[in-house]
Amino acid sequence: MTDRPSLKNPKEYPNDGVLLRHLGKTKVVWDEFVDEIFTTFPSMTLEWRFYNDGKSWLSKLVYKKKTMCWISVWDRYFKTTFYFMDRHAKDIRALKIDTNLKTRFLSEKSIGKLRPLSVDVKTKKVLGDVFILIIYKSELQ
Repeated sequence: MTDRPSLKNPKEYPNDGVLLRHLGKTKVVWDEFVDEIFTTFPSMTLEWRFYNDGKSWLSKLVYKKKTMCWISVWDRYFKTTFYFMDRHAKDIRALKIDTNLKTRFLSEKSIGKLRPLSVDVKTKKVLGDVFILIIYKSELQ
């Protein structure tokens, strides 16, 4: 596994073939993730863009002009990263997500007023936690 996102070629848009090459067997999990988003949250969009600062492609899940999470593709998995304010820590602790995610979130250093919560998505099982976080974030004012 690499310690940086995999999609580094600015001229290679992350289409299905590119995603399959980088995700391998995890591509079926990606497909389920995308299908579930567009089925359950039809007003949300996935927007791919190449970012020069990180020298890689990232996708953001957007709902009503608000970024729900950032998605990066790594070697054989993808990562969703949510950003929450410190005042949301109590709510995050109460969510029915993996305890390790809560612990990691609470130990993360804030970046400005925001604290990251990243989920490494390697199996379908983890998608439940991701969707709980998407729902929670979409309901925040």
